[in-house]
Amino acid sequence: METSADDLSVAETNLGKALVLIQRVLPRLDEPSLAAQVQADLGRAAACVESARLAHKETLAAARPGLPGTALSPVDSVTAAIIAAAISAVLDRPHRLLSVQPVATSTPHLNVWALEGRTQIFQSHKIR
Repeated sequence: METSADDLSVAETNLGKALVLIQRVLPRLDEPSLAAQVQADLGRAAACVESARLAHKETLAAARPGLPGTALSPVDSVTAAIIAAAISAVLDRPHRLLSVQPVATSTPHLNVWALEGRTQIFQSHKIR
């Protein structure tokens, strides 16, 4: 894990910078003449947050090489929570959700005109 001079990780340092920039911007939000400077400072804060996210991701990958859970999941947190709850209900024992990967499923081609034709044929028959 990379650390700076104050024993802060790179991610923590970048998050601190972002917070300081945001704190400096807050008093200037209501001044229209400083809009360009506020936008620039907020852009720098966003860049610091992105740098912190990437540094954190690299730290996780270095700490647990080869584990499938080190990459950020492409599935949102609500879906991951639902999957974890389903696993808990099925297994009924402690578990850990390491990774969720979406799987492409093949969808059969549906010809709506053929379906409509079959529906009309079935409806034309008399029921005895």
